[in-house]
Amino acid sequence: MTKKDLRKRQAELESKGQYDVDMNEEHRTFDALPIDGDYHYLPVKFSEKFRRLWLLTVVKILGPVITWFSLGARVKGRKNLRALRGKGAVSVCNHVHTLDTLLVKNALGSFRVFNTGSYYLIKRGWAGRIFKAGGFLPVGTTFTDMKNLQEAIGTLVQRGKIVNFYPEHALWPRYEKLRPFKQGAFHYAVKFDVPVLPLFIEFRETKLRKFFRMQKKLIVHILPAVYADKEGTPREQARRLGEKVFAAMSEAGERCYGRPIAYNAQEESDVSQESACADATADKKERKSAKREEYRADSKESGLAKESAENT
Repeated sequence: MTKKDLRKRQAELESKGQYDVDMNEEHRTFDALPIDGDYHYLPVKFSEKFRRLWLLTVVKILGPVITWFSLGARVKGRKNLRALRGKGAVSVCNHVHTLDTLLVKNALGSFRVFNTGSYYLIKRGWAGRIFKAGGFLPVGTTFTDMKNLQEAIGTLVQRGKIVNFYPEHALWPRYEKLRPFKQGAFHYAVKFDVPVLPLFIEFRETKLRKFFRMQKKLIVHILPAVYADKEGTPREQARRLGEKVFAAMSEAGERCYGRPIAYNAQEESDVSQESACADATADKKERKSAKREEYRADSKESGLAKESAENT
């Protein structure tokens, strides 16, 4: 998909309000590894644990180097991660780059963070083993799948791990707005009584990258953790938590870009501008109409005076 095709596709989905649809219409469901039956979300066998150890060691060493050279990636706000003091959490991040899973690992720790994603992304054979060793938690479609995922998340946060979600669901490469959130991440945060750690990926233009016609560099902002309030039902708590996190990420994005980035903020701004323009146009028409009436009245009064003078 070229950059032009990508922007066209994004504009098309925006106009339809289909913010959770992938850029590619066909889901890559071929050769997906079954996650029912005896599938374990967390490593159980010695071979799985050993594979995870060496893979994440490599990621920890080379991940930041790869993303810095290829994307100019940097991380800001690590103090907000340290503020968790090793406790478990749910993290959320805008889904805007094919390497954002690696970016999240670089920001939060390769051994500490686990990433969720659609079940069809984990394949049979070595590809699936590597994905699983990296901490990938497939989100299935059946009740059993969701139950197993929930148990895995509960175990991980109790161990002080961070489970990352992409609440926008679909990957929109290099998209600089914030799309509507699904509620899954906030449901788990409320259920297991852990905070949500928001991450916001910013695309920043620099003079050097612009001169060399390079793509904007990536900045991963770790924002302060957001906690759920305890009033109302779990569903209500999750909804309000999601709204608070969305607001925090929207504000962070607005500070980065100097403009509203929420999917509906620009629309509301445009509507306000259109309304203001319409009001100004109406006022201008009213003023012109009043002037015309005043001119006619003056002309009529002048004509009557002239006629009266002639009669006398």
